Amino acid sequence: MRKSRSIGFSFVVSLAVVACGIDDPDQSSARQPLLGLPLPLPPLPLDLLSLAPPALPTIPTGPQHIPPDAPTTSGTTQVPFTGARIDAKLLVISADGKEADLTWIRQVADYTGVPYTLYIASATPGGFVPSMLSDGNAHAYYQGIVLTTGSLGYFNGSSFVSGFSPVEWQTLWDYQGRYKIRTLVGFVFPTADYGYGPPTGVDTTTAPIAATLTPAGAQIFRDVETANPLTISKAWTYLAAPVGTDTTVLMNDAQGHALALLRNYPDGRKVMSMTFDGNFFLVHSLALSYGAIRWVTGGLFVGERHAYVTPQIDDIFLDNDIYSATPKTYRITGTDWTALTTWQTQKHADPRTAQLLLHMAFNGQGTTGIYFPDTLTPAARLTQGQFPWINHTYTHENLDNASYAVAFNEIRRNQQTAVTMGFSHFDPATLVTPDISGLSSPDAMGAAYDAGIRYVVTDTSRAGMDNPTPQAGILNWVEPGILMIPRRPVNLFYNVSNPSEWTTEYNAIYHSFWGRDLTYTEILDTVSDVLVQYMLRGENDPWMFHQANLCAYDGIHSLLGDLLDRTIAKYRRVLVLPVKSPTMTELGHLVQSRMTYNDAGVAASFVPGSQLTLSSVNDTVVPVTGLCSPSGEVYNGECISYVPVTGGQSTSFTLQ
Repeated sequence: MRKSRSIGFSFVVSLAVVACGIDDPDQSSARQPLLGLPLPLPPLPLDLLSLAPPALPTIPTGPQHIPPDAPTTSGTTQVPFTGARIDAKLLVISADGKEADLTWIRQVADYTGVPYTLYIASATPGGFVPSMLSDGNAHAYYQGIVLTTGSLGYFNGSSFVSGFSPVEWQTLWDYQGRYKIRTLVGFVFPTADYGYGPPTGVDTTTAPIAATLTPAGAQIFRDVETANPLTISKAWTYLAAPVGTDTTVLMNDAQGHALALLRNYPDGRKVMSMTFDGNFFLVHSLALSYGAIRWVTGGLFVGERHAYVTPQIDDIFLDNDIYSATPKTYRITGTDWTALTTWQTQKHADPRTAQLLLHMAFNGQGTTGIYFPDTLTPAARLTQGQFPWINHTYTHENLDNASYAVAFNEIRRNQQTAVTMGFSHFDPATLVTPDISGLSSPDAMGAAYDAGIRYVVTDTSRAGMDNPTPQAGILNWVEPGILMIPRRPVNLFYNVSNPSEWTTEYNAIYHSFWGRDLTYTEILDTVSDVLVQYMLRGENDPWMFHQANLCAYDGIHSLLGDLLDRTIAKYRRVLVLPVKSPTMTELGHLVQSRMTYNDAGVAASFVPGSQLTLSSVNDTVVPVTGLCSPSGEVYNGECISYVPVTGGQSTSFTLQ
């Protein structure tokens, strides 16, 4: 009945842990005898836990080196071309492909689905020519330019040089001016040409900067929480005053240094630049990246972004083994369930988490009286409509070696339990296989498909199970009619129910990594740091938890509630976007749509203020942000349309 995992590890640690609710009447001895575990209990091997890594180390990126051949002035005499057709695509220009901030630029484009071309200047010296950018007349190939650094400087083995020659820089400026194309600079060394006075460099690892958006910046970065300063940390930053009447400061520090500004050039070009470095996991990069991309596209682009929190809790109605020096199990009680529903209801009072839902992966055997007394089953039945429910098989049978008949029966019986329990939000096409098993078994996946299953989850920590590309899933290897949705394991382990258990097990595993034991608060901070990164980058992968994590260890709080509270609090300090919590079927549709979109050969172009045209090689649905339509949505005040496009044909819209 309970979920246990074999342990074969030689490292020994002594524990003295009391399981949550051990004296609760639901934990009676009316169950089968406990299986013996090694004593004293060792920490679980990493390959058995499917652990997410600890928080990523944050390494400060260094200062820019300005090459002597970098231009100091810019300008064009090109006459603007009005009425040109512009392709809805970005051109990202890197010096050598190694810049730290290239990682956040590519990440935001990849997660939102914005089409882009990466041009590495040092790979083809002198190769940046006008024909790469336009036909020279009424067709421009890119709607926005993104430069990794202001000078495209890189080390060529002997000295720092610019990736562009003066002729190539002029080619870029001419294109910007002729077609009114905006440019974003990910990390700039402040110069007068970019609108800055003389700079001073600082390492924000030791001196973090509290940055504030100006009113102009708040309009551009309108998904960023302006009630709190945005901390710039662990990245080299230049402090400089803005100069000139043609600059607009978007973000500054308490001393008035311009950390991000917009310069409008006399020839009509617009350039946004930021004076701090970044990468794909630093919070300030995650916070500002989407607003920067939205600005450089002018607010109309192919792609979309939402914030997601989709916790899936496995083993509902069964018990879990508990990490302890003596064999223990824990099954949540009616009291735990009531505390859980109260927690979720409280989250719904906040507009940012009004749609947050805990998704219950259940095993029907636990509802049949094998636990006595059973306060959980009636409590869950009473409030079942507050949660989405997912099939986790009837008895938690590992499906790796299960026969077709066994697998089919496990799935079908649990589908019948959903009917018996009256689950009004049950996904009959979804399955979380026990231990993420059976995914390579023709018998198990054939039985799942025949039972109506179309979506299962993977474990992204296992080889071959991570997202092949952002927001994409994997067609099952033996039954391609089933889509596998990558799911993130979390370092809130399956076999802990209270702070003492989690702290003890975490430190048994990670003491050597950190060089010391962490407190419960520090563990919450460390694990939530990882989860908030998923949220800030708009990732839609669900998260893995287990029923023991729902124990109301003090009558009110649970480990899962504590962790999500800490994660959401960090998120709230940074972004104002409401979080979405799609059901597994809805998530499957999102993932499948992204995969179809990726493979469809989508092309988009527009004439500003006139018409948008979409086409594709294959049938697909194209997300378009900034296009309002009756079939679309408004998310945080921004229109997102989902446009069906038939392969080989085009679809056009009139722009207002």
